[in-house]
Amino acid sequence: MDPFSVNTPSHPLWAHCRDRFLAVALPGVLMASSTVLAYAPGDDGPVNDLCENALEIQDGSHVFTTLEAETDGPDESLCSTFGSEQIWNDIWYRYTAPIDGTLVISTCDSVDFDSRIAIYTGGCADLVEHACNDDGTGCSDYSSLLVTNCTAGVDYLIRIGGYAEGGGSGSFGVKASEGCAYGCDPEDQSETEPCGESLNGGCAPGQGQPPEVEPISLGSPLCGSWYVEDGFRDTDYYRVEVPEPGGRLSAELTSSDSIIGYVFLAEDSCPNSVLLYAYGGCPTTLDAGWLAPGSYRIIVAPGFEVPIECDDSDGRADYRLTVRVDDGGATIPGNDDCAAAQVVGSGDWPFSTLLSTTDGPPVSPEDCGQFSDSIGSDVWFSWTASCAGPATVSLCGAADFDTRLEIREGGCDGALIACNDDGERCADYTSELVFDGACGTTYLIRVGGYAGAVGVGVLTISCEGTCDCNENGVPDQDEIDQGLVADCDANGIPDECDLLFGSAADCDADGGLDACQIAADGSVDSDDDGILDICQCELHPAVCCPADVDGDGVVGGADLGRVLGSWNTADPVADLDGDGTVAGTDLAIVLGSWGDC
Repeated sequence: MDPFSVNTPSHPLWAHCRDRFLAVALPGVLMASSTVLAYAPGDDGPVNDLCENALEIQDGSHVFTTLEAETDGPDESLCSTFGSEQIWNDIWYRYTAPIDGTLVISTCDSVDFDSRIAIYTGGCADLVEHACNDDGTGCSDYSSLLVTNCTAGVDYLIRIGGYAEGGGSGSFGVKASEGCAYGCDPEDQSETEPCGESLNGGCAPGQGQPPEVEPISLGSPLCGSWYVEDGFRDTDYYRVEVPEPGGRLSAELTSSDSIIGYVFLAEDSCPNSVLLYAYGGCPTTLDAGWLAPGSYRIIVAPGFEVPIECDDSDGRADYRLTVRVDDGGATIPGNDDCAAAQVVGSGDWPFSTLLSTTDGPPVSPEDCGQFSDSIGSDVWFSWTASCAGPATVSLCGAADFDTRLEIREGGCDGALIACNDDGERCADYTSELVFDGACGTTYLIRVGGYAGAVGVGVLTISCEGTCDCNENGVPDQDEIDQGLVADCDANGIPDECDLLFGSAADCDADGGLDACQIAADGSVDSDDDGILDICQCELHPAVCCPADVDGDGVVGGADLGRVLGSWNTADPVADLDGDGTVAGTDLAIVLGSWGDC
């Protein structure tokens, strides 16, 4: 049995369809000024009482009455409410579709009786019913809204009557428009389950064999089929693989405009654990956001509102499903690896774990969380404590995914000193922890996701107490505030103490923090690797040995010749001091660097 085969409650989709019909498909036609008289009372009732006397109509709004009308149409229809299929006191119209598309016929909120609408092709003696509607969802007082496909040039017979005998009056609208169903292309992937069978039933039992979940290729449309019969519907299950390191998943379902299409995203397991769903629309779209890598199920089903036969000539039995996964414009975080941890101070630090990998341990101790020890898709921060006392590291209510936090001391392989899964006061399974910070100690903060969940957020770091790293009796922050010491990286620690603690680098031994030099002049780190070019001579020989004009690794005659030959010019290659003129200083640089670089 289809686990989703229970009767579906009314949805606002049909109200949307009605509003779309009134506001877009029939702009203004329900106003009195644009109403068309579509009936002429005779001595014995409406002149279009009988099918053979159907009135010709076109798109627009039409006044009618079924009072005193007889019932001459078939005593069965696709409308069936409380066992009744008859359409009583019926009147008839003939309509020629002007285009291929969707035909909407509506008495929604515009009649004074319980109406029914059916549409046929063929002659009055050999009618072929295509669609019927009794109570349009979203329509008051049991009025009707019929939506079906139409073909240009085809004559349709429209039958309007009531659920019960007696009749009534009002107006109805009719409009053909380009449809939202795009159909299938010959090159589309085809569903393997034949229409009418229950092979691709996911967790539902199949017919004499275990149910299957059919794989679907990302980005490749799949052409499928479904049916609705006797209170059951065909529900199809597809397995989709989200590759490493995850991505943003979306699904698009197109079908006949007369069908409410449903798309579910579920975990790849039984019983079904639905994560998200969408229904209705032109087309039906589901945006699942960012998903961790792994297997998922996309489940599609039609609504119960319209019966669907596998050989339905209006194309209601066919649908087209496309599932896509992309990076959503995300980039791999610069602090994805522990070795490239982002240096931070106290304050707020935005971050993203989208496209991040897992380079820390894949599990945390059991006491870090209640339900699982899994942690993954991590990013890293390096924080040197500028306080002596309680330090708070928080993602509390500031991330859009289920987070986990770890604090480590002593490097990437150092000891785990604190961890948290769900903070006690934190919403949406976000994390927060407090630990005792020690002045000048560098801690690695690992931000990951529960079971590999990913997203974006803001990391907040704060601490209490004061530090006096140079032991002069004055708190470090006071010295910084008074301008007595430099704190170029604004981390609350004097630069001299950063160098003392080893929490900052000075590779060229000029007494300044490399990070601050790079922030002030990005050209000193041309490859943006966080290391001064002058400290990477193997990568940047021109920076380390500027007098080697010809780049052969030796300062010699060729380099001297270039300087002398460009004397008193602005030759940018020979102007070694960059003052705009090749002169004595440039010559001195060459002579002072003579020999191997």
